[in-house]
Amino acid sequence: MQFGPGFWPTFLYYFGGTALVFTLVTAKALNMSVGNAFPQEMGLMGGLIAGLIGGYFNRTATISVSTKDKKSFTKKLNEILSSSGYQQTDEIEGVLVYERPRFSKFFSGRVFVQFEDGTATIASRSVQIKALKKQLE
Repeated sequence: MQFGPGFWPTFLYYFGGTALVFTLVTAKALNMSVGNAFPQEMGLMGGLIAGLIGGYFNRTATISVSTKDKKSFTKKLNEILSSSGYQQTDEIEGVLVYERPRFSKFFSGRVFVQFEDGTATIASRSVQIKALKKQLE
């Protein structure tokens, strides 16, 4: 089940945007041409750092949890997610979708839950998955 980008697409997204911004800001601040080596090196360094951090924290990760009773597991998961500010907003083809209300949903991402053969597969950003994993154990 693939709900979002893994490490490399996320890395490229953060790397590209940050490298461009760093290069342009460095060139403007130092009154240099964008074609000079120093602004490009600064853009490369900033892009690498942002790409690694963004790729690590914001990539999509999944966990699988074995469950005997779908109803009781869903109740427990609802309690855990609601304490983090998430609410179930939709169910698409058997996949439960949780997200935060208002503007915070744009910064925290969604949580997807799919039940198959006594297993619940949960997918979201790796930060949320690590926190969920600790609370479900």
